[in-house]
Amino acid sequence: MVVARSPRGEFAIMDGHAPMLAVLDPGAIRVHGESDTRVFAARRGTLRTTGDRVSLLVESALPLEEIDLAEVGARLTELEQSPDERDVDERAYLAVVRAIKEQYG
Repeated sequence: MVVARSPRGEFAIMDGHAPMLAVLDPGAIRVHGESDTRVFAARRGTLRTTGDRVSLLVESALPLEEIDLAEVGARLTELEQSPDERDVDERAYLAVVRAIKEQYG
């Protein structure tokens, strides 16, 4: 099962799901396997299902275990000290990354 977030909210794709195409908002993507669950902090993108396959095309995805809260905090502080409108998306994404790490550990 794959759980992701669209502009309309969180949704899940289970085995045998009908073909679909969805727009993804920045947020957690959870991939539930038979023996474990992987969590990724992803930027926006798309999700497509066909048969027994789920394909994700996202701007970037960071595995939960690679998120360093100290680095995220330092980068947010750096961006806040020299505000630039071009950094709005990066600040928003870093806030999402921090929230995902805090929620999923």
